[in-house]
Amino acid sequence: MGDQSAVGTKSSLGSTVTDVEHSAVEPSDPCAPFRELASASLDDQTTVAESARLDDHLVGCAGCREFLDSAAALNRSLRFRPSAADPAFVASVMARARPARLGRGGWMRPVLAWCALVIAVQSFGPLVFGSTDGATEHLARHLGASGMALAVGLGYAAWRPHRAFGLLPFVGALFAATVVAMVADTIAGHRAAFAEATHVAELIGIVVLWMIAGSPGWDRSVRRLPLRRRSAHRSGVLGSTR
Repeated sequence: MGDQSAVGTKSSLGSTVTDVEHSAVEPSDPCAPFRELASASLDDQTTVAESARLDDHLVGCAGCREFLDSAAALNRSLRFRPSAADPAFVASVMARARPARLGRGGWMRPVLAWCALVIAVQSFGPLVFGSTDGATEHLARHLGASGMALAVGLGYAAWRPHRAFGLLPFVGALFAATVVAMVADTIAGHRAAFAEATHVAELIGIVVLWMIAGSPGWDRSVRRLPLRRRSAHRSGVLGSTR
């Protein structure tokens, strides 16, 4: 009897240990692994196979779907927050912005378009036929190409005035080089001053483009004026390009 009792006790103890081991190995919540996968998926830490397993499980498990939605909402709330109003930031952005200024009645756009058309007509002959005064055919075509590029740029600014500021460096550099060449040719006697009148449209175009771009540099030059002249400028005595 004693031996049988001992055997029965050992058997009962063994089954208890086995139950404990099974309970330790097998999780009490079968959804726990899928919730871990759901959390990992929010950080893009799952493999293709794991994502497929999770998707299959979510089809039939409302609890895990609710868990994933809650975790995703929490994740978004931790990653993003409403931006606070910052008047100083808005003011700094607006100060750097260069909105197009078209003048009263929008007169600057048609004037700029007219300049572009005149320059295009002047550049058509040298570009296509390779003929212009005092230049070889090769040089004439280059001059025509430069003039046509300038015409296209001014025409584009007339069509899209907010692009005027970005065109200023190129157009300004091109016209400055042209002015230097004009002065050098006039001093050397290669061309008469009247013959350089063909560049009037370019001069008007660059000035109007500068005005449309917001007259950059004008405010800085006004700040350097003596106080009396600066006050007169602001009151409208000196006028404004805007």
